[in-house]
Amino acid sequence: MKNILLPMLLLTSALVHGADGPDYAYSWPIAAEGNSAAYQIELTPEIYAVLTTPDLRDLDVINADGDSVPTSPYRRYEKVARTQPQSPPMFPIPATTTPALTTDDSIHLHIERDPDGKLRSLDAHIRPGSPAAATVMHGVWIAAVPTTMLSAGYESAAKIVIDTSGIDEPLLQLMVAWMHNDSASVRFSVSVSEDFQTWRTIVPDATFVQLRRDGRELNRNYVSLDGARHKYLMLTRLDGANVSSLNISVITPMSPLQPIEHWVTAISDGVDTAPPQKNSNGASFRYHLDAPLSISAANLQLADDNSVAHARLWGHGMPSAGGGWGDSLGTIDAFRLHDGDTLLTNDVKRGFASGRSREWSVELDTPTRHAPTLELGYVPDRVVFLAQGARPYRLVAGSSTSRHGGAPVEYALSQLRASAGGDWQPPLAALGTRGDFHGESALAPPPSTTPRSWRTWMLWAVLVLGATIIAGLALSLLRKQ
Repeated sequence: MKNILLPMLLLTSALVHGADGPDYAYSWPIAAEGNSAAYQIELTPEIYAVLTTPDLRDLDVINADGDSVPTSPYRRYEKVARTQPQSPPMFPIPATTTPALTTDDSIHLHIERDPDGKLRSLDAHIRPGSPAAATVMHGVWIAAVPTTMLSAGYESAAKIVIDTSGIDEPLLQLMVAWMHNDSASVRFSVSVSEDFQTWRTIVPDATFVQLRRDGRELNRNYVSLDGARHKYLMLTRLDGANVSSLNISVITPMSPLQPIEHWVTAISDGVDTAPPQKNSNGASFRYHLDAPLSISAANLQLADDNSVAHARLWGHGMPSAGGGWGDSLGTIDAFRLHDGDTLLTNDVKRGFASGRSREWSVELDTPTRHAPTLELGYVPDRVVFLAQGARPYRLVAGSSTSRHGGAPVEYALSQLRASAGGDWQPPLAALGTRGDFHGESALAPPPSTTPRSWRTWMLWAVLVLGATIIAGLALSLLRKQ
């Protein structure tokens, strides 16, 4: 009898063990440079797309031996990216009596720098391009001194050079404003350079608007830059609007290691036939993303010219978090106006705080047949792990059953900060190309909600057969007694 029971017990143990253990869908190699005790990783939309939990429980970090290392969400940063306006030195080059600048204009610069590389003065020799019929070239020398605000007298500056060499953070946005009692719009193109010799245009035409009438306001004071670091910016006026006291700033993150706000365009699914809130006088539209994201900002652009609407935004929660539309996330005042050749649109709206949502709904208070364009801004989550065990490390994610265990990683980080200084932060590690770990099967619903696999049926058969044999053995012993 023992010769029969032992193989059955071994088979049962093997089947049970095969059903346990971490079971994640995909993995990403981690490039952790240096010998730090801990590293942080920024999640990408590719990772969000395979997660099944809103609290990041179905991801983990493993070492070269396949062992899980202490990992947890990195909560040093707020959910919303903290930004700050900075007013670097500006060198305005006023317009002159020379002919209007053309695309053939050239600026010959004489630059004086401080020992730390910052601009001290700038002499500009503007040489306009000549029309085909012109026979005389005109030029003018202009000495520009640094300032942080364009006061009266510089409102018609043809070009403005901004020295951002002293800013270590990425340049996220450009802000242009002026006296609040002025209703006007100004247009600039924005170019960047690292050496004052080669300039590259990153914003061909940016319109800034401040309109005041009958107690109502329409403002557009910001334009997005490329999110990179640059030593110099050059703003070139594209119009002749007369505004006073221009206030120009660049928007940067609070820290170089702080997560930067990312943007994705939601995919339109047309009219929302079952909106979260019924509005018979307006219109509702449905959108979706490839990954569930928690947004912090939204940019809603109307499709029809010369239109204005009050919009309300909704997000549908993840099924694992209970799902449902819940309450409205907030409102957006959107407008799209054509003033001659100038297109005026609303600014980005910030201050949202949503759960992770893949589906979105926009409700307008005015009827329209054309769906607006919905862009959503989010700040990627980060996780931190301890460099435990052999390298290389891998991030694994996406599972319907596996959940990483909690670890007191924050306590370990507090000890590292006490040793290295209060401003110490784990270095940011990079992720490589996604590869399969256990594949799509790890994302399948757990067995309780799906037909039982052959492994489950085999396990039950072995258990029933073993119980029958044990019962028979017990009955035989009773008969002998």
